[in-house]
Amino acid sequence: MHLTVRSEARWPPPGSPSEPLPRLPRFEASTFGPLIVAAAERCLGAHYGAPPVPPEAGRRMALVLAATRGDVATQAAIDDAVARRQPVARELLFQNVPSTALGHLSIVWGLTGPLITTLAIGPPEHAADATAARVLASGDADRVLAVAVDPGGAAPGTATARLLAGGR
Repeated sequence: MHLTVRSEARWPPPGSPSEPLPRLPRFEASTFGPLIVAAAERCLGAHYGAPPVPPEAGRRMALVLAATRGDVATQAAIDDAVARRQPVARELLFQNVPSTALGHLSIVWGLTGPLITTLAIGPPEHAADATAARVLASGDADRVLAVAVDPGGAAPGTATARLLAGGR
């Protein structure tokens, strides 16, 4: 299936590689969730303006996350608490699930279509596009917000968000 890009955004923003990530409530120990949300909100904002999207668009929009690895920083904080035999902060358990950031986006932007997360083998953009194409071909969505994340070795990493539609 041919994909048509309706809007696209990256984090860090082109021309501003040292711009700090916007703060995201309840995401404390890691930049993984804020990285996803920063790129996705810039992408959605470029196409729709302020949240939420129109209800008819939100019902038929899927969210796809493809990442080169999970939230290593949050998992390390959880592992450290367990090793020290201390209670694990609820925020860490909340943010440790990769789809939590997508859940945040779905609530704020009114997106209620399918939600899929996947581990990318190779470039995360390829995995995000391939998954988005399958979702669109299935008829379960008319558009897909596809977010490709590489947390990299240094925080915050990089993310690309694209609003995709099927095309001919």
